Amino acid sequence: MPKEHREQEKDQGAKMLNTLDLFWRAVPPLWHMTRALTFTIATEEFGITPSKFHALRRIVQGQQYVSQLADSLHLSRPNISRMVDELVNEGYISRQPDLQDRRNVKLILTDKGRNLFDTLHKRIQKQMVALFSRLSDNELLELERGLINMQKLVDLQESPFRSK
Repeated sequence: MPKEHREQEKDQGAKMLNTLDLFWRAVPPLWHMTRALTFTIATEEFGITPSKFHALRRIVQGQQYVSQLADSLHLSRPNISRMVDELVNEGYISRQPDLQDRRNVKLILTDKGRNLFDTLHKRIQKQMVALFSRLSDNELLELERGLINMQKLVDLQESPFRSK
């Protein structure tokens, strides 16, 4: 192997290790901050668990079947089914037969669920905007590019709960 190629691999390895170090220093603490924020607002102000909020968020984003919800939230089918039952009983979602395939049941936000989600989402988003507004426009653009790349990694990863 030519010396130039070995040096390139060494540089690439150093970049990878630096990137991973930055990831571990930034992402988990930021995730814990946003998780704590979501927990506080969801439970104390709205009386709903963060897990239920995220389930509502995923339904709004188009993951309207139990299997999709389980995969996107990385929960087992039995756990997501219990949560769906609770959300139905609380009046936040309803089950509707899929007109294309009657074996499937769609999860639809009720008006009560939509109102809760919209109000809670706006409240959390307001706090997130305050946090991210500390960055310059250029820093936000760089962050957006990085998050797009991170989303690619998420999209490539299969859920451990997805049935084969």
